[in-house]
Amino acid sequence: MPKWRTVRVSDELLAAVESVLKTSDYKSLSQFVSGAVQLRLDERRRTRENKPDRATGCPIIPDRLLYSRNHMWAMVTPEGSVRLGVSDFAQSRMDGIVNIQIDRVGCEIEKGKPFGDVETWMFKFELHSPVIGKITKVNEAIVDEPFIINKDPYETGWIAEVKPNNLITLEEELRDLMKPDQYKTWISKLRHSRLLGT
Repeated sequence: MPKWRTVRVSDELLAAVESVLKTSDYKSLSQFVSGAVQLRLDERRRTRENKPDRATGCPIIPDRLLYSRNHMWAMVTPEGSVRLGVSDFAQSRMDGIVNIQIDRVGCEIEKGKPFGDVETWMFKFELHSPVIGKITKVNEAIVDEPFIINKDPYETGWIAEVKPNNLITLEEELRDLMKPDQYKTWISKLRHSRLLGT
């Protein structure tokens, strides 16, 4: 069992973290720390393996989707529902997904609020809905085999489908999401930032 030691954190670092939390989409200090630790672990793994990482080099960002700042993608289906999933950039930060919990079919969900979470062997990540509506379908394949999200976050690894409350609200919510080129620019800034979300 590893030995833990206490580490002193400078006031300057604490002030920087507090500033990031106030101006970013992080809901808690633990969410921020989890993301920062995961980035550091990924960096160390890449250094040891001496291989370029697909997610930091060039994440897959399909043109047909819209993206949220919480790394969720959204796509309107031919039936008028909104299919949701996590981006390739997000799944690469959730290496080794072992469990997923999603609100059941029939549950009402709100924009920006969690409707489930994804667990890796070390971290738990909340799934925040980019739209308001009712869950009409859950991808049972990822409930049984959550690692599918790591393999294919856009096709077989989608998470849920939501029926929007009304079309006017849906149009506004979709306008709030990022187009692929905007999302690519945004995650590029995240990767090159000293602190996530700045």
